[in-house]
Amino acid sequence: MDVPSKSNKAWQEIVTGKKTYQLKFLAAKILLGRLTRAVKEDPSPDNIGASVDQLYAIFANNVNMPSVQDDLKTIFG
Repeated sequence: MDVPSKSNKAWQEIVTGKKTYQLKFLAAKILLGRLTRAVKEDPSPDNIGASVDQLYAIFANNVNMPSVQDDLKTIFG
């Protein structure tokens, strides 16, 4: 499974906390917790974009792991 583009709206919904998921990939789960707190404190478009970049990168760099593929299916269908 490929990692959906950073322009996919779901990335923004995740880092802003509009949508929540129970992630299996522990590193992404920890990162997402930090990112959603940072976006709540600073919801500027730049901060949201930077958060999407970080979350996208951790998924893209670990896309071959089964837990990452499961999480991508959960988030993007």
